[in-house]
Amino acid sequence: MNFKIKVILTRIFDKSIKTDWKMKLMLCLSLLFAVVYFAFNLSVLLFRAFIVEFINSNSWPTMLYFYRENLLFFLSGNLLLYLLCSIVGLFLLYGIFLLWRGFKWGLLFYTIGKVFQIILPIVFLGHRMLAIGDIMICLLFLVFYYSYSFSHQIEKENRKYNQLKQSQNQE
Repeated sequence: MNFKIKVILTRIFDKSIKTDWKMKLMLCLSLLFAVVYFAFNLSVLLFRAFIVEFINSNSWPTMLYFYRENLLFFLSGNLLLYLLCSIVGLFLLYGIFLLWRGFKWGLLFYTIGKVFQIILPIVFLGHRMLAIGDIMICLLFLVFYYSYSFSHQIEKENRKYNQLKQSQNQE
């Protein structure tokens, strides 16, 4: 029983992703998006009444009426939406932190966070909150991280194969 637990823990905490400058650049962009996402949802959760009062004030120009109505629609969501989105933001931040440190487990946290980042507004506010740009950015980051992870695995296996081949040649 203890052996199985050790195997599971070593797979979870396997530091098998090498982070070079390309990975860190994309992680910086992901970190920026995740911090903004978390901060926005937390601020709406805490200061929603003040934000709605400011939007309803007459200080907005009439040409921004469309944006004002969209903001009010977005803020009309349940507080549970913003609480869950804040938790998703924490998932994203934790996944990015693990990826930065080189842990493969961070990719799973990041993927779960990105999927819920797309699904939650649609569930609570309907398909009006479906944005093609959000889905494209989500897919861009996920494809980059998974392709980087898989290519790194292939490089690691090739190195092991070459080392094994060299040791057989030396014998």
